[in-house]
Amino acid sequence: MNIEDNKTDMQEEEFSLKRSAIFNIPNRITLSRLFLAIVFFVFLTYRYFNVAFVIFLVAAVTDWLDGYLARKWELSTDLGRLVDPFVDKVIICGTFIIFVHLAKEIIVPWMVITIVAREFLVSSIRGFSESKGIKFASNIWGKTKMFIQSWTICAIILYYAHFENVTWAEYMVSAFIWITVIVTIGSGMTYVYSAKKTLLAA
Repeated sequence: MNIEDNKTDMQEEEFSLKRSAIFNIPNRITLSRLFLAIVFFVFLTYRYFNVAFVIFLVAAVTDWLDGYLARKWELSTDLGRLVDPFVDKVIICGTFIIFVHLAKEIIVPWMVITIVAREFLVSSIRGFSESKGIKFASNIWGKTKMFIQSWTICAIILYYAHFENVTWAEYMVSAFIWITVIVTIGSGMTYVYSAKKTLLAA
């Protein structure tokens, strides 16, 4: 009887440890960024650009912070590795989708479709690779793409907050959008190339 009780206690303790590891501070920060994304979308949709800009910056800081803390404290988990890029994609894709309506003077639908399609493609490759037991880590091109997309989002929000109908600002934002599309396509191609062995072996 005592043996069974001890085994049950050990199982409960192990489950408790796993649960605490999953919901550690970095993962909580990551999940909180999903809530921030929803709040950000609401303010952006109703054209509260200054507030939306501040929320986006906070979300960007938490994106850096959760990764930094996970590495520093050695708290990386499978949940964090999956949820973090998911939340990033929600924020990026959701923002550009909203821009189809808000920023239709400077961004056209095919650009947004390209950005969203790239995220779906890379997520599908990541899921397929990891289903085969092969880790699919982000590379420098993916991080560069994320930085440029975030920069472009900030530029568009600031444009509509303070520089709308200013010719030089419109040209600058348009250039950022084109750079974003090109880098997004290029980074997607690098992921396809890096996973070609896994894809061809399917």
